Parts: sequence; C-alpha cells; structure tokens
Amino acid sequence: MNADPLGGLELDIRGELEGVEAGLRAAVDSAQPLVRDAAGHVLAGGGKRFRPMLTLLCGRLGDYDAHSKPVAACGVAIELTHLATLYHDDVMDEAAVRRSRPSANARFDNRVAILAGDWLFARASAIAADLGTYPSRILADTIADVCEGQIMESEHTGSPDQNVDRYLETIKRKTAALLATSCHLGAWLAGAPTAVVEAVTAFGEALGIAFQLADDVLDITGEDSGKVPGTDLREGVWTLPVLATLAGDLAGAPQLRRAIDGEDYEAALALLRGNGSTDRALQTAASWERRAVDSLAPLPGGVARDALTALAAFVTRRTA
Repeated sequence: MNADPLGGLELDIRGELEGVEAGLRAAVDSAQPLVRDAAGHVLAGGGKRFRPMLTLLCGRLGDYDAHSKPVAACGVAIELTHLATLYHDDVMDEAAVRRSRPSANARFDNRVAILAGDWLFARASAIAADLGTYPSRILADTIADVCEGQIMESEHTGSPDQNVDRYLETIKRKTAALLATSCHLGAWLAGAPTAVVEAVTAFGEALGIAFQLADDVLDITGEDSGKVPGTDLREGVWTLPVLATLAGDLAGAPQLRRAIDGEDYEAALALLRGNGSTDRALQTAASWERRAVDSLAPLPGGVARDALTALAAFVTRRTA
C-alpha cells in the first residue's frame, strides 16, 4: 500500500490488523495436517487485508472502544470468506499462481483446494454465528451474492451476450458485496447510527466496483498483480476493456476478435494495452471512486472518514 493512506489512524489500525492476523492463523488451525496446510496456504502468502481494514475503520464510526472485540472478530470472518473465494476462483481459472506463489490447486490439487475453500467458509460462518443472528445472516447473504455473481460470470464466459451493464451487475455481486458487508458490519457492530451504517454500506459497494475495475486493468497490464497477465481473457471472462473494444467504442474490434478466437492472447493483450481501453476502464473506476466518496457525506468529519476517503483513492491509483 502506498504512503500512509490511513492518516492519523495508521498505527492504531496496523496494530489491530496484527490481532486480526493472529485470529486468522488460529481460525485455519486444524489437528489434520493436510487441512491445516491447505487452508493456511493462501493466508501464508500475505495480503493487504483490505476488507478487515474497512471493518476496523467503519467500527470507528460508532462506539469502537466498547465493541472492538466483535468488530475485530468480524474482520477475521470477512477475510476468511474472501480467502475461501480465492481458492474457488483459482480452481475455476485453473490458475497456477496466486500472490506470486503456487496456487492451492497447483500446490495440492483441485479437490483439496475446493474443500479447503468450503472449510474456510464454514470457519467464517462459525465466527459470524458467535457475533449474533444479524451478522450471521448478513454474511450468509453476502456469500450467496458472491456465488451468484460467479455463476453470472460463468453463464456468459466467452459469449457475445456479455455486455457492460451485465458485467457491472456481475462484479456488484462477485466483488462489491463483500466490501459493502465489511463496512456495514463494522459500523453496525460498533453501534453507529443507521444513517452512518447505510452510508458506509453504499461506500463499500461503490468502492468494490472501483476496486474490480482497477483489478481488471492490472490483469491486462500485469503490473503488481502476482498473477499471470491475461488470466481473465484465457478463461473467457471479458472485462470492461474487452467489452468496450468489441462494442466498437475503441479501435481494434476485428483484430481483438480474431486474436481471441485464435487464442492468441499475447496479441490481444498488446492491443488492449495500446488502444486506450485500459484508460477508459480507469476513468470508469475513478467515477465509482467519486461515487464512493460522495456516499460518505452523512458521516461526521474526522480521521476515520478521512482514512476511508484516502483508501478510495488508493484503490484506483494502485494501477498508476
């Protein structure tokens, strides 16, 4: 993460994220060595822990001192849910690399990776259940949204029926739902006012869409992604740069279609890197970033709001 996007909360949040990290290690522990190794594989690869960071920040908008433990536990459940989706994504993508390391399906096999992901979903659900009926229900609904988004994506893999509106609806579920829940439950568990909970939920959803659009650009440029460039293209997932080009909004539609049909993905990536489609996607991501920041209007001023605003900027600028 670039220089101090958390502002005055940097030291506090970093210390609390260390507690979340300890909670994650405890959650993936098992008496069964293979379960422990497989479930801890992606966790050991590190990560920014962006989602629990959002949960901790939004907890600051309520009575955080009185509710810090459930907010932190929620951060653990949120990150376990995210990690579970990575296992399943890598199996579906047949990915060999995750965060510059062998993916779980490459390190073990598809069966173990799928079951490890399921096991992590179960661990997350158990933690949420300890937080009460409402957080448990919200997390369950979010997991359903994520799976629904993945099914929507799979439905039109490699199909000309894919379009920008359908794609945005897909990533709203697949990616944005979990970020929205990260914000929602952090504020709710800390007893924040209803208007604040609603505001940060809208913030998280818009931020999630911006995050995915920026991530799509990284998949094309290959910059700092820890994955093989063009993974989406190879799997038939047409992201915004591809869709905008094929729609004729940018130059190169016939050439891109021929490259995709001929499975010449290097040529497709080269075209997308040079025809302005990634710039178009980043402009769209920036518009969702602005929408996210505008959602924070009902929040009181202070370091927590400032930190959320800075994180929104970081999401799109990490591709710069």
